Amino acid sequence: MTASAVVIVSDVIRNGKSVMGFAFDSIGRYSHGGILRERFIPRILNAHSENYQDPDRGGLDPFKIWNILMRGEKPGGHGERPGAVGLVDAAVWDLIAKLEDKPLWRLLAERFGDGIGQPHVPVYATIGHYHSENDIAQLGNDVRTCLDLGFSTVKIKAGGAALSEDERRIDTALGIINGQGSLALDLNGMMSQTEAEIFIKKIADRELAWIEEPVGPLDFEATKAVAQATDIPIATGENLFSAEDTRNLLLYGGLRHDRDILQMDISLSYGIVEYLRILDELKLHGWSRKQCAPHAGHLLAYNTVAGLDLGLHETTPYGDLSSALKVKDGFAEPTTSPGVGFENHPGFKLIFDDIASPLL
Repeated sequence: MTASAVVIVSDVIRNGKSVMGFAFDSIGRYSHGGILRERFIPRILNAHSENYQDPDRGGLDPFKIWNILMRGEKPGGHGERPGAVGLVDAAVWDLIAKLEDKPLWRLLAERFGDGIGQPHVPVYATIGHYHSENDIAQLGNDVRTCLDLGFSTVKIKAGGAALSEDERRIDTALGIINGQGSLALDLNGMMSQTEAEIFIKKIADRELAWIEEPVGPLDFEATKAVAQATDIPIATGENLFSAEDTRNLLLYGGLRHDRDILQMDISLSYGIVEYLRILDELKLHGWSRKQCAPHAGHLLAYNTVAGLDLGLHETTPYGDLSSALKVKDGFAEPTTSPGVGFENHPGFKLIFDDIASPLL
């Protein structure tokens, strides 16, 4: 996979340096550099400052900036557009939070939440990809690592091997967890309705936290049929990119308010501005924010889960992305650093320093 990173340099100077907003792409997708350079970044750079300033708070108005980004864009036809807009939106929110000298989660809690946010954020580890060699042994090592790091819920891949092999993987993971936590499965939307129904029936005696994307994300009829055929929670939505998409899922996907999980990716769904509209759709249709577990494991999602009191945050136990997250008993405490918190991660700091230095 590839990724894009965005830096917004403001004219506010603190400690001899410009205050900057950072954004990094969603995990497990591809970069958006082409349309960022051709369409969206020029629209912001060419806009007059009075058209995106917040007259009440001072600084930037993310909703005005979002409207500038989407000027001339037709409804629907998302393609790579929502990810590109979401990147600029994320950098804007990071900058706004830094200008107010607040962590982003606290700013979101004050503006759109209960004013407090979550002091402890529920998190789960996403691991368990297939390995060409020693797959079961490596899967076991991954699960043990997650438990040792403090995670209580672990998600592994399924549906990419023979059913008998997937059963071995599931039972291996459950055996290691052994009541210390829970196991979820991610099928990545690779099955037909019939295949998913056979798979779920075969593993129905296992105790699972949820089954993710058992069928194609846009096949709402199949999603509805699979949900109706099992008591196991179904998670989906990471490949839907707008409030309108979410409305259609809620109307036609047969999902259940009391157990199923909505995973719309904030960065890939036109950013926080659009995600707030998604939350409005959930409320309109009787869903709780606690059923939201945004896809991707990026820091923007972590701040949003913490600030808007969502249900769960996805993360990986490896690499710079999670190095600042201290997990205990399945929870992590939000950062107190202004903005999203990229500066706390050595790898990301190198990336943004490299991008920003020619701009200063």
